[in-house]
Amino acid sequence: MELRQLKTFRAVANLNSFQQAAQVLHYAQSTVSEQIKILEADLNVKLFKRQGKQIQLTEPGELLLQYAQRMIALEEEIKTEIVTKDKPQGSLTLRIPETLSTYLFPPLFHSFRQQYPKIRLNFSHCSYFSLQQELRSGMIQLGFLITDDPFQMVDLETEVLGSLSLALVSHPGHPLSMRDRVLPQDIQPEPLLLPKEDCSYQIMLHRTLIKNKVQPGLMMNFNSIEVIKRCIMEGSGITIIPKISVEDELQKGRLTQLSWFEDPIRAKVLMIYLKQKWISPNLMACIEMFREMFNGKNNQ
Repeated sequence: MELRQLKTFRAVANLNSFQQAAQVLHYAQSTVSEQIKILEADLNVKLFKRQGKQIQLTEPGELLLQYAQRMIALEEEIKTEIVTKDKPQGSLTLRIPETLSTYLFPPLFHSFRQQYPKIRLNFSHCSYFSLQQELRSGMIQLGFLITDDPFQMVDLETEVLGSLSLALVSHPGHPLSMRDRVLPQDIQPEPLLLPKEDCSYQIMLHRTLIKNKVQPGLMMNFNSIEVIKRCIMEGSGITIIPKISVEDELQKGRLTQLSWFEDPIRAKVLMIYLKQKWISPNLMACIEMFREMFNGKNNQ
């Protein structure tokens, strides 16, 4: 039994998929299957059972997962305490909304790099629905959401860093910009341009429309906030977006904020990580960095 096999097993167990585990670990799927077979042969048990196209942990698999988590965490602790005693080092993978990484993070990054030159940060955009599994599997160490959802899980620490104002935005010449109050039914015919990678605050808008018995019209997801802003400036629809990401365009008159009937719209910024007795120094350094980023910025 090898630690790399336990890491592979943990990924399969948390993702409930050999294929997804292979993608995340950058292995061929056959390599993942072979490592699981070796583990099962070593322990003389079946770790997974199949139910149709789904896989599920067996009772021995559930028990092994607990030990695997502890052994992988212990490896990290050993590396930190013995190999990296002087300064935190290593790599961290974060899932973070584009708004935070683009408009709030850069000013802090320089000082963080000076203080912790040996910590390598790997950023990927937000993924609301897979965030729990990715944290539990160890694929990512820190996640962020912009949402009104409390996102409370037994095995996850969820910390409210602050909040952000959201703005319903259009081209200055858009007919809705002339209204004193924009209602849910007013935006139903309008194309809604939404940021795919900035995650869950668009769910807030969708929930409001459903609550007011308005069927959402044409909704289009884009990979970039900048692309959305440029499309809106050309008069190609409306969007809901954190106000901090459009402040410059609003001041210059390139975009305008619509008077949404529920103003102000606010969403919490959540920082989420796995509950554990021991938190590595590099993860703690990163957590403190983001706490500092929001210190005094809770009302953007």
